[in-house]
Amino acid sequence: MTDELKAYFSIQAKIAAAFNFFISGMIVGLIYHTAEEVPADVISITIDLVITCLLTFTITAYFVRAGLRSTKTAGILPPKNSFARFLARLYRAPLGFSVLMGLTTAIALSIVVGPVFVLLGVTALPFYLYIVLKPISCMLLGSGVTILEMYAGMCKTEL
Repeated sequence: MTDELKAYFSIQAKIAAAFNFFISGMIVGLIYHTAEEVPADVISITIDLVITCLLTFTITAYFVRAGLRSTKTAGILPPKNSFARFLARLYRAPLGFSVLMGLTTAIALSIVVGPVFVLLGVTALPFYLYIVLKPISCMLLGSGVTILEMYAGMCKTEL
């Protein structure tokens, strides 16, 4: 991968991180603005992760696809392995890619986060702690999703 492509990935990831940070913060503020505590049991966290991941993957897929088309960088990289080729083929249908990858990511994150909250005995978080943690986690998720989708969109689907 050239230095120009690395710089392009870096810029897009930073833009996505900022966008996800502010948008998720605003949405959380609107939803829970009158609550003192936010439910943080396993079911609530799982539902929150599913909604967050599906929305992040879906919105990002269409923005990344439009960006790759406008810069004419779609399909310029050879896939490094069969999984990259699979992602590239799947990315040709952005909604299918978004649903599959969003649900997979939500399940994986729920498997990691749920037991931690159970072991710590957390059933609710104070609003101000939640409003700090949610945008930061969405910022990290958004930048990772952007890099994944850009790479999938830049990979060729055939040899």
